Amino acid sequence: MDIKKQIEEVLHKHKGLIYHPDDNSLGGELFLPDGDSYDLTIKLDLYPRFFPSVYEIGGRIPIKMDRHIYTDTGSCCFTTAAKSQILLKTKITSLLKFIDEIVIRYFENNSYYEINETYCYAEYDHGSIGVVQSYHDILEITDTRSIGRLMLQRLENKKLSIRDLCYCNSGQSLKKCNYGSHCNNYRLFRMIDKDVLYNDLKHFKNVL
Repeated sequence: MDIKKQIEEVLHKHKGLIYHPDDNSLGGELFLPDGDSYDLTIKLDLYPRFFPSVYEIGGRIPIKMDRHIYTDTGSCCFTTAAKSQILLKTKITSLLKFIDEIVIRYFENNSYYEINETYCYAEYDHGSIGVVQSYHDILEITDTRSIGRLMLQRLENKKLSIRDLCYCNSGQSLKKCNYGSHCNNYRLFRMIDKDVLYNDLKHFKNVL
């Protein structure tokens, strides 16, 4: 589905939003399923390579990293760049799905925080630690050095075959390791663009 049709699909469902072609953005009031709502701007410049940039403009969320707002841009922090690329190539296959499954969930989480001072959905830590945690999640291992080596191999255009030893150092082949789940994890890992891997390697150096 082309971007124009995706925007029309969003506007048909979310009546409080308006498309602004001059700066390629959506803006207005987004209503949550429970009746709560947020005033926001959604900039589409990075989409579909990355998630659109979303800004809460009603002043409900302080510009703080511990409230999942980037302090340098003021945009909402949904996940890491690597995780967003994988989601856009697997589950979040349209702009409407991004709003329904990522944006609304994010604001539901914030509404919960306003009442309970804790989040109902688990989130990655901030900064370099959070970036590394996302790769732990993608590859289902916690050996940071092994993940770093795998990232370097990818940047050097080296690719594991299903018969090679698994990246987790189990001694099993990639095809058979962890009942085949690591083979699927590696397939997801290869969906991450090389420039993202290169930038994320800096975060690995910070935590080692």
